[in-house]
Amino acid sequence: MQEIICNTVEMACTPEQLYAYVTQPWLWHEWHPNSQSAQAEVSVLCVGDEFSESIVLQPLLPLPLTLRRATRYQVLDAVPAKFWRVSGKMRDGWLQIHYEFEPSAIGTRFTRTLTFSATGLSALMMPLLRRRMRAMSVVALNNLTQRAAELQ
Repeated sequence: MQEIICNTVEMACTPEQLYAYVTQPWLWHEWHPNSQSAQAEVSVLCVGDEFSESIVLQPLLPLPLTLRRATRYQVLDAVPAKFWRVSGKMRDGWLQIHYEFEPSAIGTRFTRTLTFSATGLSALMMPLLRRRMRAMSVVALNNLTQRAAELQ
């Protein structure tokens, strides 16, 4: 079953500054609590480029159960300061991340849409994962909003 998590926030930086920062997955761990690390062979990701990310989920906090996901992505669309979209595959599912950037009165209106589907253990745990992933998306964008203010 496909799940969608969409969040929009206003950030105090330009669309160009935010785009340059969030399209570097090796920096995601600075603002997204589920991103452990990421690697790519290029420093600017363009359409067709690939990268990998290590994701850590803790669906039953405060219990110590941890799910680790190695994900391989490909950039599907990239228009600087407008939008960026990637698709990712992992052993028990797939995901797509879509970023949209719009100029706003304070800087940038940023929309992050995460679409995903899980199989196996992750699908069985989806009632717990869904709530936790939605909460972590809010935390991530709050963290990103703070980081964005530093990009000025």
